[in-house]
Amino acid sequence: MKVNIRKVRENLSEIINRVSVKGERVILTSRNKPKAAIVSLKDALALEDKSMRKAKRLFQLERIRKEREKLVRRGVVSDSLATLRKIREERVEVRSSSD
Repeated sequence: MKVNIRKVRENLSEIINRVSVKGERVILTSRNKPKAAIVSLKDALALEDKSMRKAKRLFQLERIRKEREKLVRRGVVSDSLATLRKIREERVEVRSSSD
């Protein structure tokens, strides 16, 4: 649903109820151009969770890249599966030591 920002001011509680109860998503517009969105808390958390998963994957890929660089400097041809295994083992060790 698209709503002009001026109309949102007049009907904010109704819009919040539609978003929170019915799960609707509201696009706020100004001069017919999208400016912002109102989404349910459930949708916002899902977006945040998705972002965190992506950030974690990127971090892991960076660790793999650095590990490969170390191996190349030593003259060792990197095996991706072995590198992934090593990172996973390190992660398990960190989790185990923090418990």
